[in-house]
Amino acid sequence: MKPFELDLSRFGDLPFPVATVRELRAAKMLKVRAMDRQLVVLWNDGAPRLFADSCAHLGLPLTLGTVEGSAVRCRYHGWAFSTDDGQVVDQPTLRKPQPCALERFGALIAGGLVFGWMGEQAEQDAVRARLPEEVLDGFSLFRVTFRCPFPLALFSSVDYAHFPFHTGYSPFYKLYGMLRSNDHAPGSAFPTRVVAEDDRRITLRIDDADREIRMYVTAAEMDDASVNFFQTYVTPVSATETLYWECYRPRSSNPLINLAARATFRVVTTRLLNGEDRVWTAAAAPNFAQGANIHLSENDLPLGAHLRKWVLPRLS
Repeated sequence: MKPFELDLSRFGDLPFPVATVRELRAAKMLKVRAMDRQLVVLWNDGAPRLFADSCAHLGLPLTLGTVEGSAVRCRYHGWAFSTDDGQVVDQPTLRKPQPCALERFGALIAGGLVFGWMGEQAEQDAVRARLPEEVLDGFSLFRVTFRCPFPLALFSSVDYAHFPFHTGYSPFYKLYGMLRSNDHAPGSAFPTRVVAEDDRRITLRIDDADREIRMYVTAAEMDDASVNFFQTYVTPVSATETLYWECYRPRSSNPLINLAARATFRVVTTRLLNGEDRVWTAAAAPNFAQGANIHLSENDLPLGAHLRKWVLPRLS
């Protein structure tokens, strides 16, 4: 693999989660670090808006101020801006009003998440089409910061081959394997094949594990067609840092199975993500980005396909 330097300015149409609907509704205003920028996301009566976290007067972060109805007021000199379009609506320190506005980006709601992108609000339909058709709601959520480029963080969510090598996870993995119909041996090869591809996603199949994987530009789905359904989203914080969102919802209609599945997610999956997944991706990232002695294999097809389709063409 050739070395690459991730230039996030080339991903302005990339949708990334900035908040859950529930937490933004409650807070009305949240500070977000994404795409090498400090941003503020506002509830705006259920039509969320994303702006640079910088007052158009002297640049004080708006998140130090307050939301007052349909306006956000800066704490420095009291200037207020519309939570809808970012236009200034009050300048109490001036005798003569001065037209100005906040730097605005796109935002939308899908499922239980609020997404942003570094483009225009008018691009909403095209940006929504880059996300899964069904963005989960009513999910269990775990967030963790990975110190690696966003493609490597996203791949970690569907890297089936590395699961049995986690310390302390191997016994759970073997027990889980005993309950399944396939006889795949933990730690052996997981050859993956592409079964479908379009503008929205790449669909891959791991026949030995009876798994389907769906890769999107900033999302991935791991579906075992039985109980478990994982949706992962990534928010690029910088070229080398990613906020990782693991959303989990059991498919079973049995409430006891659902309760046990969610408990397992909270106890096992979140521990793995915050432990060796976080450590391993950070340790591998510098060498991976250099491209020296990196040999993608059949196990790594989700990563290779993601790089080929969405990342490398924008960096060439």
